[in-house]
Amino acid sequence: MVFGNRSCGARLFSLSLFCLMACSSTAEIDADSPAGRLSTSTEAQSQLSEEENPTPAKALKEIAIPHRYGQTVIPQNPERIITLGPYEEDSLIAIGVTPIAVTEPQGLTGRYPPPWSQEFLRNVQILKLANVDGDLDYGAIAELRPDLVMATKTELTLEQYEELSSIAPTLIQPGPPNSSEMSWQAHAEFIGQVLDLESESGQAILVTQASIFDAIRPHPALEGSTFAHIKVDQREVLQIAGGKSLSSRFFRQLGLAYPSNLDDEIGDADWSLMTEQLESLPSVDVLVVESDPALRDSLIYSHPFLEQENVVWVDRGSGLDTAVSSITILSLSLLLEELVPNISQVVTVVIDPPTAEEEAAMKAFRLVYGSETIWEDKAPHLQKANELRDANELYRLGAVDNDGITLTPKAAEINDDEATIIYDVYFGDSPAYTDLDRTIYLVDGIWQVTKEDFCGFLSAAQTPCPE
Repeated sequence: MVFGNRSCGARLFSLSLFCLMACSSTAEIDADSPAGRLSTSTEAQSQLSEEENPTPAKALKEIAIPHRYGQTVIPQNPERIITLGPYEEDSLIAIGVTPIAVTEPQGLTGRYPPPWSQEFLRNVQILKLANVDGDLDYGAIAELRPDLVMATKTELTLEQYEELSSIAPTLIQPGPPNSSEMSWQAHAEFIGQVLDLESESGQAILVTQASIFDAIRPHPALEGSTFAHIKVDQREVLQIAGGKSLSSRFFRQLGLAYPSNLDDEIGDADWSLMTEQLESLPSVDVLVVESDPALRDSLIYSHPFLEQENVVWVDRGSGLDTAVSSITILSLSLLLEELVPNISQVVTVVIDPPTAEEEAAMKAFRLVYGSETIWEDKAPHLQKANELRDANELYRLGAVDNDGITLTPKAAEINDDEATIIYDVYFGDSPAYTDLDRTIYLVDGIWQVTKEDFCGFLSAAQTPCPE
């Protein structure tokens, strides 16, 4: 097993969103970030291509967002926002903005508002689609006098967009028609840019990402286990999620792996009908199935592969079903609380315990880098320790503001007299960075950290080290 160098050069004393995203390998970071899609509303800049103007540029009072129907100029500090897409309001709520009206999703099987946003939407008007064809009630929208309509999580026709734009500036998802839905991170980031609340969206993403790390930490068997996600409608028609669907992207953030044979079969589709060929593919470690509980016996009879211990059932119409179908920055809380433990119970990956030598290397590593380790325990495992005592004391004092710094080893790979340690960085009891790696060496039968590596670590923590 080969480990790349994931060490961060950011200051350990500030929990930087950039470093968390750049250094973490446990959670998948989506590549569909909307950064670079915004431009100022001046005529010259609106004519620039994305390649010529790749970064957001703000005008003094308004921002123009290009899309397939032209562009939408966002007013400064909009106060009367209406959302049309399913659970589109979640990203707004996460950054401290409450819309005046939201739209109940079409084909809803559970309650609305969902559990995670009920308290925020108590005084918010709930719009319903005007008819069974899913048309919009333009009159009801106009009566609310919005100053911004957001439809970034639904597909509007040109006619719908033009009708809405005659009421208020209407924002749709950037990109071509039928493009993949933005991940929860990308959507929250995009909304933060649009409303000039990047700091708030960045903090919300950081906190949510940390909650994912906290949720999966007690379940190491998730890492590398394969998964598939199936949903069943009332006619017992089965669909299976593709690797680019919102749910699949979330499961990969948990450390699960999407099978390559499913990826080859389904391709770029978010969902595909469950064919006999797909049912015959090799089994996965965990199979998440959304269905009506009343249909379960019939489903198992018709599809014997569903009668396995690795199946995690999600009841249609439940809050958990809504959460796994939407995957928003707010719905993740329910998924982490209820679904992750259920998945962990069926995963049967066996992790070999560390050998005695690996334990010794990890113990020495933990002692050297822990800010609270007493010097007498640390010194034997630190090269040229007599030159580093004063620097170590400065490191200990500086780490007090973070309730102490601990580097917690998770695994060690020994190759002759070297050991690669995979570790997480904790500030107090909170994880800061995960799945980083450093090397420790066996010298005269004792595992030691070199002076150079220790000083490099202290330099990242703004602590001087002797030449």
